[in-house]
Amino acid sequence: MTAIEHHKIVGIGFAVFAAIFGFTFLLLMVISLGVFVSLGISFANETGDSNQAGIGILGGVVALIFYGFLGAIFVVPTAMASRKMWKRRPKARAWGIIAAILVLPVVPLGTLLGIYGLWYFLSAEGKRFPSRIEAGGIQV
Repeated sequence: MTAIEHHKIVGIGFAVFAAIFGFTFLLLMVISLGVFVSLGISFANETGDSNQAGIGILGGVVALIFYGFLGAIFVVPTAMASRKMWKRRPKARAWGIIAAILVLPVVPLGTLLGIYGLWYFLSAEGKRFPSRIEAGGIQV
């Protein structure tokens, strides 16, 4: 396998994980917001105290901030790594190493992609890849 093929496989893997992470956090954010707001409203109706609805809304806002923070930690680096790898930007290796470490705990596919990505980025050809220039299929 050539360095270009390794680069493409890892880039596609990171794009898939960025989409999975993004969809998961968005879904959890919407569900948590709905649960907190509905609990606050139902508790306010039950007790007759309208302040309880505000507590539910506050819980929903905290959930939005929490999942936004998790998205910034997990989705952004994997998406940036994928984009920079596809565009063959100079910082693709650094973003790729960060993304490989972030997907390692996701058993089993994330672990496989993380190990494969770290193996590629820390190998000799992975260290040289972004700096190579392709001219008509010949590497100079």
